Amino acid sequence: MEKTRQWSDPLRYVALIGLIIFMIVMIYIARGSLTLIFMAGLIAYILSPLVKFQVRVLRFPQSLAVIISYLSLIVLVILITSLVFPLVAGKMQGFLSRDWPMAVESIDAWLGEIILELDVKQLTIGNVGIDLTVPLVELRRVINSFDLSKINVTSLVPDFSSMIQSVISVSANIVGTIFNVIITVVTTVMASIHFCNDGWKLKKWIPRLFREAYRPEVEELIRRFSQVWDNYFAGQLKLMLFIGVTTFVVCSALGLKWALLLGIIAGFCEVVPNIGPIIACFPAILSALIFGSEWIPLSNFLMAVVTVGAYILIQQLENILIVPRVMGSALNIHPVVITLGILILSSRLGLLGALLTAPLIGLMKEILGFLLCKIRKEDPYPEIYHLPELVFENQSDDNH
Repeated sequence: MEKTRQWSDPLRYVALIGLIIFMIVMIYIARGSLTLIFMAGLIAYILSPLVKFQVRVLRFPQSLAVIISYLSLIVLVILITSLVFPLVAGKMQGFLSRDWPMAVESIDAWLGEIILELDVKQLTIGNVGIDLTVPLVELRRVINSFDLSKINVTSLVPDFSSMIQSVISVSANIVGTIFNVIITVVTTVMASIHFCNDGWKLKKWIPRLFREAYRPEVEELIRRFSQVWDNYFAGQLKLMLFIGVTTFVVCSALGLKWALLLGIIAGFCEVVPNIGPIIACFPAILSALIFGSEWIPLSNFLMAVVTVGAYILIQQLENILIVPRVMGSALNIHPVVITLGILILSSRLGLLGALLTAPLIGLMKEILGFLLCKIRKEDPYPEIYHLPELVFENQSDDNH
């Protein structure tokens, strides 16, 4: 009888620990490129529905569908750049050309009225009087110390044409940086194309690393990973659309300038949980302070206060009515957990960590549930063993 050539249990455990250490070291070495790897995977993930549509419905070859999808993405980026950038530049030019001395005078006059009103209505706690005018008087003194007639606001922002000429004139000194940027962009795009073209193969390859008895559970775990990402992106798009449209309607109703731009900013900032809405509020406050309302007869400062209240109302409406229905059903994660995750991951990974907090916590939740069931010697997915016929691997049409 032929003797089996299997490793002993201690040797297998040593090999497994060595493999885990090797993977951790490789991740540590590649930590500087994690953002680019994630961007490549994200682009491939976003374009995968378009690729599947072309393959399944239009019967295009996989490679041709991937090429068409990426060319469509490039055209879309060019169109958005050509349409949005001139709009933002025009708004910025109008902002810079404002009569700033008069704007400061109106703020100074408003502060004077508030100081006089506070002098009449003194705040007293017990027998102690509190003078609330001190910080306002100091703020007014600081404002009056500026001589805005000698300040050219437009000079604070560089002239783009002269900046481009300067870049061209010193291009010999920055050719290395430009080359690195080009290499980075090309590498990211090529990696994304490979992810989009061959990434589906991982779903079949990963379960084969495990024994046949464990493969159904691993395949179900991978399917749930994919479902977490699907639910996250679908929920995020719904939230972005809701916040963008609602902010546009509210800002238009308040008579704020740049209402459409403010809605777009609020929609995109919704990508960053909890922090994004706070960031999106600042442009609206700036618009209210500088331009006020086009039809509401309130001072600019009071319009800024009303704008803050409106943004808080929108955010509370989202948190109470929309988020529980969308993200709650999608990921089933408590907002406090997401907030703590943002604090931790953003300190380690920056903006990327803040963006990935919700889906990463969803993935960790699935892994933790799987491991706890295994520790308790329970089946993590008992339902998969009771179905009469379950196909654990994607069919050929799902693979392309």
